[in-house]
Amino acid sequence: MDFHTAINIVIAELTPRPWDYTDTTGATLTVIPAGLREDPGRAEVYLRVTRDKTHAAEAAITTTDLPNLIAALGAPVAEHWEHEPHYPDGTPKGRIGTWLGDFYGVTLNPMQDGFSLTAIEETDAGVVAASLTLPEAQRLPLTSALRRAMDVAKGWED
Repeated sequence: MDFHTAINIVIAELTPRPWDYTDTTGATLTVIPAGLREDPGRAEVYLRVTRDKTHAAEAAITTTDLPNLIAALGAPVAEHWEHEPHYPDGTPKGRIGTWLGDFYGVTLNPMQDGFSLTAIEETDAGVVAASLTLPEAQRLPLTSALRRAMDVAKGWED
Protein backbone atom coordinates (compact mmCIF):
# COMPACT_ATOMS: atom_id res chain seq x y z
CA MET A 1 0.00 0.00 0.00
CA ASP A 2 1.37 3.42 -0.93
CA PHE A 3 1.35 6.50 1.28
CA HIS A 4 -1.58 8.23 -0.49
CA THR A 5 -3.82 5.18 -0.13
CA ALA A 6 -2.92 4.84 3.55
CA ILE A 7 -3.60 8.52 4.32
CA ASN A 8 -6.91 8.41 2.44
CA ILE A 9 -8.00 5.39 4.51
CA VAL A 10 -7.09 7.16 7.77
CA ILE A 11 -8.92 10.33 6.71
CA ALA A 12 -12.01 8.33 5.73
CA GLU A 13 -12.02 6.53 9.09
CA LEU A 14 -11.67 9.81 11.02
CA THR A 15 -14.30 11.69 9.04
CA PRO A 16 -17.56 11.55 10.96
CA ARG A 17 -20.55 10.20 9.12
CA PRO A 18 -24.12 11.26 9.80
CA TRP A 19 -25.88 9.12 12.39
CA ASP A 20 -29.25 7.68 11.33
CA TYR A 21 -32.08 5.93 13.09
CA THR A 22 -35.24 4.71 11.34
CA ASP A 23 -38.32 3.94 13.44
CA THR A 24 -40.98 1.29 12.78
CA THR A 25 -43.05 3.71 10.64
CA GLY A 26 -40.14 4.42 8.32
CA ALA A 27 -39.38 7.90 9.71
CA THR A 28 -35.66 8.65 9.91
CA LEU A 29 -33.68 10.85 12.30
CA THR A 30 -30.32 12.02 10.97
CA VAL A 31 -27.68 13.88 13.02
CA ILE A 32 -25.32 15.91 10.81
CA PRO A 33 -22.53 18.24 11.95
CA ALA A 34 -22.34 21.33 9.76
CA GLY A 35 -18.97 21.69 8.10
CA LEU A 36 -18.88 25.48 7.94
CA ARG A 37 -16.56 27.98 9.59
CA GLU A 38 -18.34 29.79 12.43
CA ASP A 39 -17.63 32.01 15.38
CA PRO A 40 -17.27 30.27 18.76
CA GLY A 41 -20.61 28.95 20.00
CA ARG A 42 -22.33 29.36 16.61
CA ALA A 43 -21.38 26.16 14.78
CA GLU A 44 -24.40 23.98 14.16
CA VAL A 45 -25.49 20.38 14.28
CA TYR A 46 -28.56 19.52 12.21
CA LEU A 47 -31.25 17.15 13.43
CA ARG A 48 -33.34 16.13 10.43
CA VAL A 49 -36.53 14.09 10.77
CA THR A 50 -37.76 12.68 7.48
CA ARG A 51 -41.25 11.16 7.52
CA ASP A 52 -41.38 10.44 3.79
CA LYS A 53 -40.31 11.95 0.46
CA THR A 54 -42.47 15.04 0.93
CA HIS A 55 -42.45 15.59 4.70
CA ALA A 56 -39.28 16.48 6.59
CA ALA A 57 -38.08 19.09 9.07
CA GLU A 58 -34.57 20.06 10.11
CA ALA A 59 -33.51 21.92 13.24
CA ALA A 60 -30.07 23.48 13.60
CA ILE A 61 -28.78 23.44 17.18
CA THR A 62 -25.68 25.50 17.95
CA THR A 63 -22.75 24.28 20.00
CA THR A 64 -23.92 26.74 22.67
CA ASP A 65 -27.23 24.86 23.05
CA LEU A 66 -26.23 21.30 22.21
CA PRO A 67 -25.00 20.51 25.76
CA ASN A 68 -28.56 21.19 27.01
CA LEU A 69 -30.01 18.64 24.58
CA ILE A 70 -27.30 16.13 25.51
CA ALA A 71 -28.07 16.68 29.21
CA ALA A 72 -31.79 16.17 28.57
CA LEU A 73 -30.96 12.81 26.99
CA GLY A 74 -28.61 11.88 29.85
CA ALA A 75 -31.48 10.14 31.64
CA PRO A 76 -34.70 8.60 30.35
CA VAL A 77 -37.01 11.32 28.99
CA ALA A 78 -39.63 11.68 31.75
CA GLU A 79 -41.14 15.06 30.88
CA HIS A 80 -41.52 17.51 27.99
CA TRP A 81 -38.26 19.21 27.01
CA GLU A 82 -37.97 22.06 24.55
CA HIS A 83 -34.91 23.59 22.90
CA GLU A 84 -34.33 27.08 24.25
CA PRO A 85 -31.82 28.88 22.03
CA HIS A 86 -29.08 31.00 23.57
CA TYR A 87 -26.51 33.45 22.28
CA PRO A 88 -22.89 32.25 22.63
CA ASP A 89 -22.54 34.24 25.87
CA GLY A 90 -25.42 32.22 27.39
CA THR A 91 -28.11 34.90 27.11
CA PRO A 92 -31.43 33.27 26.17
CA LYS A 93 -32.94 34.16 22.78
CA GLY A 94 -36.43 32.97 23.75
CA ARG A 95 -38.51 29.83 23.36
CA ILE A 96 -39.42 28.22 20.05
CA GLY A 97 -41.23 30.70 17.85
CA THR A 98 -40.84 33.72 20.10
CA TRP A 99 -37.88 35.39 18.45
CA LEU A 100 -38.26 37.32 15.24
CA GLY A 101 -37.40 35.51 12.03
CA ASP A 102 -36.27 32.19 13.55
CA PHE A 103 -38.78 29.44 14.09
CA TYR A 104 -36.93 26.21 14.65
CA GLY A 105 -36.03 23.80 17.37
CA VAL A 106 -36.35 20.38 18.90
CA THR A 107 -38.77 19.00 21.46
CA LEU A 108 -38.62 15.73 23.40
CA ASN A 109 -41.64 14.03 24.93
CA PRO A 110 -41.89 10.83 26.97
CA MET A 111 -43.59 7.88 25.30
CA GLN A 112 -44.19 4.35 26.46
CA ASP A 113 -40.81 2.55 26.32
CA GLY A 114 -39.05 5.57 24.80
CA PHE A 115 -39.56 9.14 23.66
CA SER A 116 -40.57 11.22 20.68
CA LEU A 117 -38.31 13.78 19.05
CA THR A 118 -39.83 16.57 16.97
CA ALA A 119 -37.83 18.84 14.67
CA ILE A 120 -39.46 22.19 13.87
CA GLU A 121 -38.39 24.64 11.19
CA GLU A 122 -39.75 27.66 9.38
CA THR A 123 -39.74 27.44 5.59
CA ASP A 124 -41.07 29.65 2.81
CA ALA A 125 -44.25 27.56 2.96
CA GLY A 126 -44.67 28.08 6.74
CA VAL A 127 -43.74 26.16 9.86
CA VAL A 128 -43.00 22.47 9.34
CA ALA A 129 -42.68 19.87 12.09
CA ALA A 130 -41.76 16.21 11.80
CA SER A 131 -41.62 13.66 14.62
CA LEU A 132 -40.48 10.13 15.23
CA THR A 133 -40.44 7.81 18.20
CA LEU A 134 -37.20 6.41 19.54
CA PRO A 135 -37.08 3.44 21.90
CA GLU A 136 -35.19 3.83 25.18
CA ALA A 137 -32.43 1.61 23.71
CA GLN A 138 -31.62 4.39 21.18
CA ARG A 139 -31.30 7.21 23.74
CA LEU A 140 -27.61 6.58 24.53
CA PRO A 141 -26.58 6.00 20.88
CA LEU A 142 -28.29 9.30 19.99
CA THR A 143 -26.53 11.05 22.86
CA SER A 144 -23.19 9.67 21.68
CA ALA A 145 -23.90 10.77 18.10
CA LEU A 146 -24.75 14.29 19.33
CA ARG A 147 -21.49 14.46 21.31
CA ARG A 148 -19.45 13.40 18.28
CA ALA A 149 -21.31 15.86 16.03
CA MET A 150 -20.71 18.64 18.57
CA ASP A 151 -16.97 17.86 18.63
CA VAL A 152 -16.86 18.07 14.83
CA ALA A 153 -18.89 21.31 14.78
CA LYS A 154 -16.63 22.87 17.44
CA GLY A 155 -13.67 21.99 15.23
CA TRP A 156 -15.09 24.42 12.66
CA GLU A 157 -15.28 27.30 15.11
CA ASP A 158 -12.57 29.95 14.86
